[in-house]
Amino acid sequence: MAIYTCLDMIRDCRENKPEGWRYLVTRYVPVMRYLLGQYYGARSGDPKLLERVLMKLRDPGSALFAAPGPGTEREFVADLRQHFLAAVESDQASGRPEIPLDLEVMTAALEPLTATERQMLWLQGMTYTHAAAAKLMNLEPSTVQKLRERSDELLRQKMDQWKPGLVASNGLALGAEAALAGGKDCLPAKAFLDTIDGRITWSRKQDYESHLAQCWHCVDRFSRIREGDFALRETKALSPEECAPWFELLGVPEERKEKPIWRKVFAR
Repeated sequence: MAIYTCLDMIRDCRENKPEGWRYLVTRYVPVMRYLLGQYYGARSGDPKLLERVLMKLRDPGSALFAAPGPGTEREFVADLRQHFLAAVESDQASGRPEIPLDLEVMTAALEPLTATERQMLWLQGMTYTHAAAAKLMNLEPSTVQKLRERSDELLRQKMDQWKPGLVASNGLALGAEAALAGGKDCLPAKAFLDTIDGRITWSRKQDYESHLAQCWHCVDRFSRIREGDFALRETKALSPEECAPWFELLGVPEERKEKPIWRKVFAR
């Protein structure tokens, strides 16, 4: 019997088949709950917010399934995160940061940072605490804290207005800017997946880190794929009972189970 995968789901959702939407609810509503708690903890108490967001993603005009699908589930979750945050922001936009920060200033101020250090800092803009970022990157929380404190000082030296945690308060804007900043030399998703999974040679690792030390677009994408990998491990699929109200919301029929042959025979 063939296994139904994330890639099958993407195809079926694009064609508006119920199989795709059932899989999306079962496997990725828990991921969306994770994202809601991570990025909008103060709003996660709104019982209808996730429903409104899911309906936006379900809408025929949604861009989630408009483009050709990614090659792996972790790439899909990294893309889902972008569309999910955009849907939440369209429901109610977050406030603007008191002191704006852009990639041009960050690039000038943080030139000394290595590829790994840039990821530690970037995860701060993705609202990950020292301890949470350390868990995603298999580091010590004290290492992340010291790097972020050093980064604050580097930014202070380059800015007329400054206060600690500017990367955190500007995270949404920085992420949007980085997502548009890619170029033809940017790394493929496989580079990030191989690094996370330990399928990488020393020479390839050096090449990747050299690029990451100069490219916020790839730092952002790598960080989002790390997050997707973590979210998939930390969440579990919904039970049929938990899925039922979501199927009703989306207007998707529950899957009909065929009766075993012996039941059909004895039912006569």
